[in-house]
Order: sequence, then structure tokens, then C-alpha cells
Amino acid sequence: MRSTRTFSGRRAVVSAALCGALVGVGALAGGCGSEDAVAEDPEVSTQPSEEASAPPRTSGLIVLSAPAEGATVEGSFEASGKANSPEANVPWEIRDSSGEPVLEGHATAEGWMDKLYPWKTTVDVSDLEPGTYVFIARTDDTSDGEGKPAEEVGATITVE
Repeated sequence: MRSTRTFSGRRAVVSAALCGALVGVGALAGGCGSEDAVAEDPEVSTQPSEEASAPPRTSGLIVLSAPAEGATVEGSFEASGKANSPEANVPWEIRDSSGEPVLEGHATAEGWMDKLYPWKTTVDVSDLEPGTYVFIARTDDTSDGEGKPAEEVGATITVE
């Protein structure tokens, strides 16, 4: 088990055994085993996209692998990524140019709670008018705002 902690703006990944030892010497006082622990997949960057105008493609709990930013789609396309969302539920939506949702659904990740798990779904856009949209995938917040807020990632797409 690994735990991610932030120290002076820097993140550290610490194993449970090392965490216990470090707490014993005061190096991680209050850090190990707390409810705010964030699982981290070392193969996934949690840095947002470089493009300021595009929605972020990664956050701490969800990553969007496909569609690519600026992708042109028609008929249907596969959306995929990794997530750690309650009950493995990954809600998604497509928003029009005014930001209003015009299509929504959900995917199911292969797991949840301890790390980011792969998810994928097929999105049917055949009923949408041609144009520019934003595909958004997010984590679920089943606590009515009392738990961690939902995180979202996205990509601008063009529907033909």
C-alpha cells in the first residue's frame, strides 16, 4: 500500500511499512493512514494539459486517454482513461458551445478505492448536430457535497 503526502508543495509516495517507521521518528506526523490519503498510479501524470483553453486531461482521481484533444468524431467513438471514483462509476457528458450538457452517460472502471483503474465506453454522437463540443468525464460524488468534490477532465471534439 502506498500513501501520497504533500510536504512544502512536494508530493511523496510512501509505502505503508516506511510510513509507520517515519511516523515513529516524527518525519510524517499526522500523515499516514489518514482519510485524506490519495492513491497514485506512478505511470500516470497528474499534471494538467499544457493548453490553457482545453479542459485538463488529468486530475488526481481521473485521467482522460481518449478522445484526444481536438479529435474529429462521427457516429460513435471510444472514450477511455483511468479513474478512482466511488463504486467505480465514471459519469460523462458532452457539452455544447454554451457549456450546456447535450448528451450524458457513464462508464464503469475496473475497480476503485486504492488506485486509478482503467475505464472505457462507447459514446454514440450520431444524433448530435455537426459542430464543436467538449467531452467531459468525471469522478462521482455520492455524498451530496459532504465528501471529496467530483473532479472532471475533458477534451474538445468536433462532431461531423
